[in-house]
Amino acid sequence: MVSKLNILKSLFLASGIAISFNGCFFSSPTFTIEEENIGVQECHKFEKNEQKIECYDDLSSDNSMASLKLGIFYADANDYDKAYDYLNSSKEMGNYYANLPLAYLYFKGNGVEEDSEKSLELLKEAAHKDPNAAFQLSKFYFKGIGIKQDTKKGLEYLISAANKNMFVAQKQLAMIYSKGFHTIKKDLVKAKYWQEKANNNKKDSTFNIYKL
Repeated sequence: MVSKLNILKSLFLASGIAISFNGCFFSSPTFTIEEENIGVQECHKFEKNEQKIECYDDLSSDNSMASLKLGIFYADANDYDKAYDYLNSSKEMGNYYANLPLAYLYFKGNGVEEDSEKSLELLKEAAHKDPNAAFQLSKFYFKGIGIKQDTKKGLEYLISAANKNMFVAQKQLAMIYSKGFHTIKKDLVKAKYWQEKANNNKKDSTFNIYKL
């Protein structure tokens, strides 16, 4: 079966406004995700995870996407030391998608010393590119977990994720505007807009990058 990074989903993709992070950015890597995906796509032809992992392992020394996939696999297997090594390698090669699972490890203290500030820092770095990172940032701002509560910032990051076609973010915006939330006033026009965006969102692929 295809892994969907269960450990991340259990913490980061819970329904409702629960947690969040924020945003400073870094320069784009010299590679493109599409280019590196060409290499890992050869691994997708295998049905068994064991074969995929072996394929990713062969590529991982110079392919950040392969390292990302291996990090996700070992995180799901609760082998956090290996997960950290592969995810950190992926990040060092310039893959900002490694930031989200690394942020999870630091937030929970799995394989590394628990460090919520480091977790926030990682999400800040990736939020401008990865809608999942922006989504988590929004939740931490809304609740003020590990950071000063800032509803305006939370809304900015949630909208950023929604504009990148993230279904969960669109649904949350529809909910927020339909009821109001902290300093965000009820706005039925905006609620309808985001609900329609969610209803028409048939191809949300924002989380696909984290599938094995």
